[in-house]
Amino acid sequence: MAEVVTPKQLANRLGISPKRLRALLRADRPRVADLKGKKWEIPVKEAKEIETAYKAKKAEAEKVKQAEIKQELEEGEE
Repeated sequence: MAEVVTPKQLANRLGISPKRLRALLRADRPRVADLKGKKWEIPVKEAKEIETAYKAKKAEAEKVKQAEIKQELEEGEE
């Protein structure tokens, strides 16, 4: 059987709660009907993909936030 990661383990690596991670997973990677209500088991390869995607989205959101702050500061100087 392939190695798996629990939502708690992956959430700890991402610095978010397991509940938040499960919500993200439900939104981005819906489960098939027969797995709903069962314990989450994320294959290691998929966990790495999720981690990479989450970090990229987080970095992009931070860039947007910094640009907005910069714009507000520049408008305030006028």
